Amino acid sequence: MRRLLSNFQRTQTTRLKIASDGRGPLENTLRWLADGAALLRADGSIVYANDTLRTFAERDDGLRIAGRNIEFTAPEARRRFEVTLAAAARPEISPVNARPADFPVPQSYGVPAYIASMRPLAHGEIRTTWDAEATIILLVRDPLYRNIATSQILRDLFGLTNAEAQLAEALCTGTTTTAYASKRHLSLNTVYSHLKRIREKTGCKSLPELIRKFGELNVPLRPA
Repeated sequence: MRRLLSNFQRTQTTRLKIASDGRGPLENTLRWLADGAALLRADGSIVYANDTLRTFAERDDGLRIAGRNIEFTAPEARRRFEVTLAAAARPEISPVNARPADFPVPQSYGVPAYIASMRPLAHGEIRTTWDAEATIILLVRDPLYRNIATSQILRDLFGLTNAEAQLAEALCTGTTTTAYASKRHLSLNTVYSHLKRIREKTGCKSLPELIRKFGELNVPLRPA
């Protein structure tokens, strides 16, 4: 969240170079995230929701958007959401000192839960497209969707193949080449060939350098 908020402050100089399309600078940043994101009023109504969050909501599994409101299926997720809204609405609590909320949002059929994060925004500092103040930012992460988005970024940014992108991701999570070869039923020679091409395409001379470079994608963008 700290990295994301820092990106908001640097929106005007971001490498994305997004042309003005009627959205505010904060919204133009949020729309590119692989995580679902929404700007909310103090009563919980939606000021802005990015495309990723709307994609999650359309599944109607764990959360959905009803009118201008986000609804959670699990009682505990609803409670945590409401408690955070109530705390953010108290004027005696400054955004800096307000307690953040991070909670799971269960999905069905054994699918990994979403992770929801809510943070208050400094009062009066954020103005949105419709000139309505947003007091809270909500981020919703789907671990499965995030991995897909990261793979897409690796392919697009460095020209990696699917096999190379999957190997790069695995190495960055601490998986060894031997373990990866065994899990994927590949020969070590094949894995080393993939790794050689990854280094050539990224310009990295060593595995630690490769991991550091890919670590810069800690807030992945969604595929275009």
